[in-house]
Amino acid sequence: MNLENILGFSFVALMMVLTPSPNMIYLISRSICQGKKAGFISLIGVGLGFLFYMLLAALGITAILFNTPHVYDLIRILGVYICFG
Repeated sequence: MNLENILGFSFVALMMVLTPSPNMIYLISRSICQGKKAGFISLIGVGLGFLFYMLLAALGITAILFNTPHVYDLIRILGVYICFG
């Protein structure tokens, strides 16, 4: 990959993060209801989720996850288990 492709991919990823979405509503409501600390922890979780998904998208594994739903469900269950112990 050359620098132009990396910058283009990074720009698209940044625009996805900055666009208002259910994640933004989740972070705002969590911050208002439970305070700054809970909002910041939620922000870290959402950021890690985006990072993980971007990594999979960059590697082309996303197609495999959507074609095999049980693998996608297993990753979701593991994510919930890791986040909430």
